[in-house]
Amino acid sequence: MTRNNRILIGAGGVVAVLLIALYFASPILALHSLTAAAKAGDKVALEQKVDFPAVRESLKAQLKTAMTRKFEEDPELRDNPFAAFGQLLMASVVDKAVDSFATPDAIANMVATNEPPKAVSNAPGGPVLEPAKPKAKSETKVDYGYEGLDHFRVRYADVKDGEQLDLVLKRHGIFGWKLVRIELPGLTKS
Repeated sequence: MTRNNRILIGAGGVVAVLLIALYFASPILALHSLTAAAKAGDKVALEQKVDFPAVRESLKAQLKTAMTRKFEEDPELRDNPFAAFGQLLMASVVDKAVDSFATPDAIANMVATNEPPKAVSNAPGGPVLEPAKPKAKSETKVDYGYEGLDHFRVRYADVKDGEQLDLVLKRHGIFGWKLVRIELPGLTKS
């Protein structure tokens, strides 16, 4: 084997290792890019990094599941003949509320602060939400990892109260990722 062939094989090996490393590191890079865009309020970048229809659908599904669970666990509601009708009405209210709430600004705030907004009061048109304030890094524990090759979960847990917010990113292309799901505390069972 000639010296040039060894150099080409060595260079090819280095390139292959770099591509594999980039492939597995790409969701972390995407998460940092998403967080930077959220903190900067860069709506154009957010639109490229967030699949808003998928995030809205996941929030609707979580809220409807939590609502159904509450109806099933409450003996008074379970035996009430009007509960099913109320559940149907609540489903349409959930759809409208999520569509009006899951805006680029609200999602950017959740990503930037690592926590969901807080309900401040129950106004006639629904709860008034106050954007969350950023926490110090020492107050938040971050865990992340792959869920298969095409999904990546990031969990932000409050050190004090254990409340957690999960972000799920999905692979788009070889190195690209988009936020497709936000799991709110208390709505999903992990």
